[in-house]
Amino acid sequence: MCGIAAIIDSNSSLIQKEEQVRGMLSKIPYRGDEANFGELSSVGHVTLGCNRLAIVDREHGRQPLIGNNGSICAVQNGEIYNYLELRKQLTAKGYQFLTECDTEVLVHGYQEWGEKLVEHLDGMFAFVVYNSVTNTFFAARDHIGIKPLYYLQKGDAYYFASEMKCLIQLGEDIQVLPPGYFIVNGEKRQYFQLVKESIEYNDEVSIVAHFQEVFVNSVKKMVQTDLPIGMIFSGGIDSAAVLSIARKYHNNITAFTIGFPGSSDVEIAKRYCEENKINHKIQYLNIDDLIGNINNIIYICETFETIDIMDASLMYFAYKMAKSEGIKIILIGDGSDEVLAGYDFFKTYPDPEYLMTYRLSNLYRTDLQRSDRCSMIHSVEARPPFMDKEFLRFAYNVPFDMKLRNGNEKWILREAMVDDLPDYIRLRKKVRLPEGSGLLSQLLDFVCSQTSTVEPTILSRLKIDSPDGAYLLDQYLQAGFPIPHERYKKPDLDFSSNGYFVWSSDSKQLA
Repeated sequence: MCGIAAIIDSNSSLIQKEEQVRGMLSKIPYRGDEANFGELSSVGHVTLGCNRLAIVDREHGRQPLIGNNGSICAVQNGEIYNYLELRKQLTAKGYQFLTECDTEVLVHGYQEWGEKLVEHLDGMFAFVVYNSVTNTFFAARDHIGIKPLYYLQKGDAYYFASEMKCLIQLGEDIQVLPPGYFIVNGEKRQYFQLVKESIEYNDEVSIVAHFQEVFVNSVKKMVQTDLPIGMIFSGGIDSAAVLSIARKYHNNITAFTIGFPGSSDVEIAKRYCEENKINHKIQYLNIDDLIGNINNIIYICETFETIDIMDASLMYFAYKMAKSEGIKIILIGDGSDEVLAGYDFFKTYPDPEYLMTYRLSNLYRTDLQRSDRCSMIHSVEARPPFMDKEFLRFAYNVPFDMKLRNGNEKWILREAMVDDLPDYIRLRKKVRLPEGSGLLSQLLDFVCSQTSTVEPTILSRLKIDSPDGAYLLDQYLQAGFPIPHERYKKPDLDFSSNGYFVWSSDSKQLA
């Protein structure tokens, strides 16, 4: 896991490119270990750079990685979970590996398969590969957009980076590579999309059993490491399901919970961890800390959306706590609500299948972007088992009445976990983060009390009509980001029209 930068330009000097790449990497030093900052390689007309968070082949996995023939080089942000399998296939074809690093399979895989390389990969990734003999480049992003990749074109030159802030000084027309896409020499193509397919099982028992199998496999592959692992644990069904399976395949897992004293997330997480003798760390929140950190959150997360900023303001402290405990890898439950109908408005939306598809396709610039930035600012790699490619393909096609049944969201997940979780967690209803943590509207009230200097025409074009939205966009623009072309979250699609910040009667009493 790393922060990457690349410049492909035949018109600038080597010195210019290396200076610019170092400048780009200087904006994201936290996306790697301090000892591995600014690893650079130049081949032909490209300079690649990396701030490396050493996880796989920590001693020898230096990036950018140049193949043993010297002509193909690659830089990657992410993890290729099936790299050992691919390494074995490529070795059998005669390729010689110099390291144990998963990035090296990108070099030889591109030599062998060309653009079809991405079809062989199982993981979360954003990478750039360059061939100096043909002067061609290949950049790709994973199937659902877990890891970020931005780019900017100026004439014949291309600039790539892990975060938008790396490219701001180079121009305003910054593009984000969508999930499941690659760019080959300037042409953008889609290689993956979720499609509706019939499930081969006819009875519900078999569907639940296969759902459980692919879910276990998704968690299992993400804990295959000798490093200690963390789990963001809210006491809800998603994080509890991941935690209970992960503990079967890794013997050193710590659960991390954030919240205000007395909040439901904290109390349920404490109970479960005590009953199961799980190492558990709790960070109690302070509203003054949240308020004082909000501009920092906007810059870190590169967003102006109220919901994402509220959630990120909380999760920032969970990842900070994990970093303080020496954790580099942390599991998260993101994406379950989207693919398993976890939100209330799935129950009332006229076409819930469309809503699921839209929300999944939008995660790369909402929840997954928030998780990437909040984890990496603390040099922690967040892995989301519910976004695993094999699991996602199957879960996407599970009949919808097995996701939402009799008003119960995520029904199939609850059925799959009947032997693994106590009913007080397995049957717990969906509780949104501000409510479960006990934050409620305290931070939102502060934001709503602030003023904005954004021109009304910009607010109108973006359909921002609330004081919180105006203020957060103002701070986003003051941080140096370009005026966005559109909203990242839309009413009735990304949040219910009756308001995201509406609480249950129990929560109001807690407040």
